Amino acid sequence: MTPLDKKSLDSSITIGISAYGNHETTKHCLRVIHDAFGGDYELILVDDCSPDGGLITRLFLEAAEEHKNTKIYKFDENKEYSGSLNCILSESTGDRVFFVSNDIFISPSYIQAMLEVANSNPNIGIVRGVSNFVDNCGKKTHNISIGDKIKRLEDVAPFGQNLFALEKSSYFEENFLTGDAFMTKREVISRIGTFDPLFYGYFADHDYGIRAMKAGFKLAVAKGAFAYHHRHSNFEYLEKAEREKKLNARWAKVHENWARFKLKYNLPINRMYELDMLVRIDWDSLNAIAEDLEKLYIPPVDYSKYLIAF
Repeated sequence: MTPLDKKSLDSSITIGISAYGNHETTKHCLRVIHDAFGGDYELILVDDCSPDGGLITRLFLEAAEEHKNTKIYKFDENKEYSGSLNCILSESTGDRVFFVSNDIFISPSYIQAMLEVANSNPNIGIVRGVSNFVDNCGKKTHNISIGDKIKRLEDVAPFGQNLFALEKSSYFEENFLTGDAFMTKREVISRIGTFDPLFYGYFADHDYGIRAMKAGFKLAVAKGAFAYHHRHSNFEYLEKAEREKKLNARWAKVHENWARFKLKYNLPINRMYELDMLVRIDWDSLNAIAEDLEKLYIPPVDYSKYLIAF
């Protein structure tokens, strides 16, 4: 992609990425963003205490040299997905805030499709796209087949553009949020704030979606917004022992946070976590409009002490 092909995004757009190691995949995630977008958009990069001897920090500092409107935060302890995203939500200034996991590769049409959906209805508060694999979802409407059409990084943009040409700004409403990649409006942050610190990692995104819907916002899936998920890449780069250790820790966090989610929303305490469980939850009951909106609000946190470059 040449500079003339880049889509220009102004400072009303924030793109946030966090990483806990996995230098090579994170580099690709950043590369497609740098290649796809120009302009003065805000880029927020969070190094979630990566155990890699400073590789992610150096990568982020290099990214800041390439895109001047960049802020870099470096945690001194691992705060997980929820803590990293709270930093992005708290420190962002854009009217439209995009979060992209470091193992997800987007394209110009991804941002364009999501913005068109967001701008089409003032009641839409959060938008996500479709992917070859959506974490913890299980819905075919979120996961689309790519066949053999994406074999290398350069194939993502044309595949996404072709899908956008077919679907344009079409979307469907959803009743729960899977937050591996999504966009939220400033109005949502103003109304409900950031992620609930009750959750350390998992289920913080689902809680955020519930709170958004309780506050009167809609969740939408942009059918023309494709992002390629490099599935398992945040585990496969590790040596076997480290990979197994990380996977075990992940499942421990999943079950712990599922217990917290059940307590917060008065779900049966004996309801066990299962892989397809999310599609069987009665989300409509959980999302019923709240009487006391003040209880939905989780205030932003000041992360300035972690800021290392801006």
